[in-house]
Amino acid sequence: MFTQVYEEIRQLTISKVLDFYDHEVRRLDEAARQTKYQKMSASPFLFFRGSSHLFYYDVTRIPLGFDTPPETPTWIQGDLHFENFGVHGNAKGEIIYDVNDFDEGYLGSYLYDLIRMAVSVQLFAEEAGYDAKPAIAAYVQHYLDDLRQYAKGKNPSKVCFTTDNTKGPIRKLIKKAEKKKAELLGERTTVVDGQRRFADLPDMKRLDSSAYTAIEAVWPEYIASIDAEDRQEDGFYAIKDIVYKLDSGTASIGLERYYILVEGTGGEHEDLILEMKQAQSSVPSLFVPAYLQEVETVHQGRRIVTSQKAMQAHEDPYLGYVTMHGKEYYVRERSPYKKKLKAKHIKSQDDLENVLSIQGQITAKIHARADMDAGVDVDILHHHADVVIIESIGVSDAEFIRQIQRWSSAYAARTTLDFQVFLSWLANR
Repeated sequence: MFTQVYEEIRQLTISKVLDFYDHEVRRLDEAARQTKYQKMSASPFLFFRGSSHLFYYDVTRIPLGFDTPPETPTWIQGDLHFENFGVHGNAKGEIIYDVNDFDEGYLGSYLYDLIRMAVSVQLFAEEAGYDAKPAIAAYVQHYLDDLRQYAKGKNPSKVCFTTDNTKGPIRKLIKKAEKKKAELLGERTTVVDGQRRFADLPDMKRLDSSAYTAIEAVWPEYIASIDAEDRQEDGFYAIKDIVYKLDSGTASIGLERYYILVEGTGGEHEDLILEMKQAQSSVPSLFVPAYLQEVETVHQGRRIVTSQKAMQAHEDPYLGYVTMHGKEYYVRERSPYKKKLKAKHIKSQDDLENVLSIQGQITAKIHARADMDAGVDVDILHHHADVVIIESIGVSDAEFIRQIQRWSSAYAARTTLDFQVFLSWLANR
């Protein structure tokens, strides 16, 4: 009886939250919603990935132990999960492993990042047949160890994770990515009459002349938004071809995305692919307090770009933002080294714990960097987030780790139940 009541109540909640976000906020048409929901229906983990708004609806309604004071929030990644880490390049020419998605960057409790990450690990481990408990413990312990070093000023704030300071599956992934630069141009482009252009591929669509012209018209605005120290001569950004990118990730369905081929440094093999993606308000902003007016009113593309600059050292030198037809976008390199860890890369419990240890270090790094020391062009935080977090946790690492494990286990169980409720709702909506 209780199960039936739970399902009825939860179905109403899921329906209301998904309708509110996907219809009212994202304004997805029915075809886009069906595509998104079909992806989410593949597994509890993919359902969790595609329903961050449901996660925030739930966790922001309960008090959390070990939280920081409301007046000293953390600049959070906002949608931290196992597959939002990956390999890409930076301005120093290094191939690094780091957080690779900043669309939901916002101010809030550091616990939202940790809990969401831990739940994703719980779900991933259950599906892959591994033990989530020690993996989450490894993640949180390395987060705490590194964050304490940042709080004491002993960790370098510009640390990057490369083959030099990683091991196991992550190091192997970086080494594989080193061979990818030439492959991207070969996969995505072709040379016709001596001129490189995008190839005709199923996930890319040619633009009509009006859309092409609209992007060309706002392109100087993008160039002007690039940091002065990173900005090249205008000819570097000369557009050679543009296509509309189809088949976005689950959470990005319905957002416009373009691939733009530019001149680069010149020469047939020096062309560069940039990605121009539509930006919207972050999911956490719908559910957490508005800490600062600057964050609420800033250009959403600029918010995303600034989040990446704050959280990464030697960030993508092509970051910028632009407005077109009243919509806000951000621009970044379509990294030729882009790769992420998948279940097939994790071949043992030791592999999983090794990966989670490094992801814990990266989470500590982004929380520690993105505060009053961020050095970005938006004056947001006036405190040391790492110090505030460590003070709020205290000295009981074991109890904090147990609490994260309990939260993640409980919410993963709820997600598994919600997944079944979602499937029922989807079949009858």
